[in-house]
Amino acid sequence: MAALSAMLAACVLQAASVQALPPELLLAIIQVEGGSAGAASVNRNRTEDLGVMQINTGAWLDLAARAHFAGDRAEAYRQLRDDTCYNVQVGAWILRRAIDEYPGDVWRGVGRYHSATPALNARYQRQVQAAWRRLFPR
Repeated sequence: MAALSAMLAACVLQAASVQALPPELLLAIIQVEGGSAGAASVNRNRTEDLGVMQINTGAWLDLAARAHFAGDRAEAYRQLRDDTCYNVQVGAWILRRAIDEYPGDVWRGVGRYHSATPALNARYQRQVQAAWRRLFPR
């Protein structure tokens, strides 16, 4: 991962604290996702993955719009795509929710951040674990 900006570091630390997650885990996911501020990656199913944590529009755009932007999908889209801190906050919330689906199995929850499909979930777990080891060697 390129040098971590002070702003991204602050956003990650804040979101990790709010969601009771290790900041290292968020950074590993950010590396695996490969997103950036302003990024919008189109998926085969025509949804998009937005910003640093590649938040999926099909799964999360309507919820973000209702929760934070009085139902304004265009504004929610812009903020998820362009506002790194907002994106990380939402991504951390999604991750916490996914982990909570699997009490006692944090890694399965990490995989759920990406997919409920068992094979894709397991592959994502391995990718995040490998990123964590690269970023934070012992």
